[in-house]
Amino acid sequence: MKNTNPLSPLQHMVKKPKRLETRLIIWVTGLCVLQALLFGALVYQLTAQSLHSHIGDKALAVASSIASRVDVIKALQNPKDLLAINEEVEEIRQLTGADFIVIGDENALRIVHPDEKKIGKRMVGGDSQAALKGERYISLARGSLGESIRGKVPVYSNNNQIIGLVSVGFLVQSIDPLIRSRSIEILIWGLVVGLSIVVAIYIGQRVRNAIFGLQPDEIARLFSEQNAILNTVRNGIIALDPEGNVRKLNQRACEILDKPLAYTHQPLTLADLLPEHAEFLLRNQSREIVGFELFAADKRIILSRFALQVQGQADGILLSMRPSDELEYLSQQLTKVQAFAELLRVQTHDYSNKLNLIGALVQMGKNEQAIEIIGQESQGSQAQIHNLLERIQDPVLAGLLVGKYHKARELNVVLTLNPDSLLGDEITRKDILERVVSILGNLIDNAIDAAIRASDTRAAKVRVTVDETSKTLLFDVEDSGFGLGPDHNVIFTPQYSSKSGAEHGIGLYLVKTNLDSCGGSLEIGESDLLGARLSVYIPK
Repeated sequence: MKNTNPLSPLQHMVKKPKRLETRLIIWVTGLCVLQALLFGALVYQLTAQSLHSHIGDKALAVASSIASRVDVIKALQNPKDLLAINEEVEEIRQLTGADFIVIGDENALRIVHPDEKKIGKRMVGGDSQAALKGERYISLARGSLGESIRGKVPVYSNNNQIIGLVSVGFLVQSIDPLIRSRSIEILIWGLVVGLSIVVAIYIGQRVRNAIFGLQPDEIARLFSEQNAILNTVRNGIIALDPEGNVRKLNQRACEILDKPLAYTHQPLTLADLLPEHAEFLLRNQSREIVGFELFAADKRIILSRFALQVQGQADGILLSMRPSDELEYLSQQLTKVQAFAELLRVQTHDYSNKLNLIGALVQMGKNEQAIEIIGQESQGSQAQIHNLLERIQDPVLAGLLVGKYHKARELNVVLTLNPDSLLGDEITRKDILERVVSILGNLIDNAIDAAIRASDTRAAKVRVTVDETSKTLLFDVEDSGFGLGPDHNVIFTPQYSSKSGAEHGIGLYLVKTNLDSCGGSLEIGESDLLGARLSVYIPK
């Protein structure tokens, strides 16, 4: 049948890349085998050299001992004593373990030899002449019995004349078993190689688990993709270890914080990037922060913090940031819509109760009381709104105060505007207006909460004062709570909160951040409502 897949031959030709653990096993095993071969060869060579040297010294010592014997000297001078000396030399050979002991005359003719048939014949090997010239040495040569290690010593007469030589030899073939007996060390090394292979397999499995089963090419691809993704997103990303050291920093974060792009390749800490907020961001790292507003690099930044976890263990934090741009403006608009919806819900709930009461009075025939309640409600709300619009000319601030008034009313807190309040002009600078709304909103929310916590002992009240001079905006927020305590510095730290819950603890820090960004200041005092008074001064 004709092959319908034109890529099949090519696919068969392309080899599938080996897995990382397979590579490790091959590399470690190959290295261990190579080490074993080199070690075995080295052990064999050293053992052979050591034994050859030892056997050579022994042969030379035995030859020297025989050459100095009187009977040997006499036998060389008197051939009649050859039979007796041959037997004695044979006994010495057996005692010393030598393979042969040969005595030759001054012409290198054998007069003593283990094989009687070779007596009278010339010594072979070509290494005897130096001994007949007076040298003592060790040689390796092939004789009539085979290749051997020999010790050769000249024999001197009484008048110091060379009359022959003694050759003591050990056959190489008899030494080889001694060398092979040391092969146990090589065997042990072979076992070490086997163990190394097992260890290589274990290491390969551990490495595979540590990198989640990914192969080197997959890791390289993921790393490239990660860099591409981080540098493509429009949010600034900073990944930190628990100590605050920067692990990863994308280019967008450098742009937002006005740092050079070279920072992405340098060792940094969070203090190098956000020195004023580093301490806060590194505290309580398991707590999630979303949409936190701060001022850095001369701009407002919206920052979120998330805990990083690897295999269920805390391993640092991830910071995501973006400047307060058009997207933030849309978010603020959405927030205002939500606030307006909440205001409508509060008013609906309040008016529903009032309508139920009025309906019940009408059914009971109490028309006068119903009309009176309608008049009171209308006059109270209209008076409050009229008072705000008359004294606060900025519609955004007026709307903020109306919303807080209804929120406080739903929580059974009496919120009033100081009759001396007056803000004659609108705040034209958008950046200042946004900061004022954030500052005043947070202060009023904190005052309402403080008044509620003390409502068991006194009436819950909040008073707001808005005023201005030619150069400064002034805001006073007073409450009937328990006050702020003697340590006023700690209350503006991010981790401070007198309330429970993850959403608390950054309100006053936001106030401080916004004040710092617009050059404002804040004073803390005591109110005649028995609680705290916070006075804010903001340059126009």
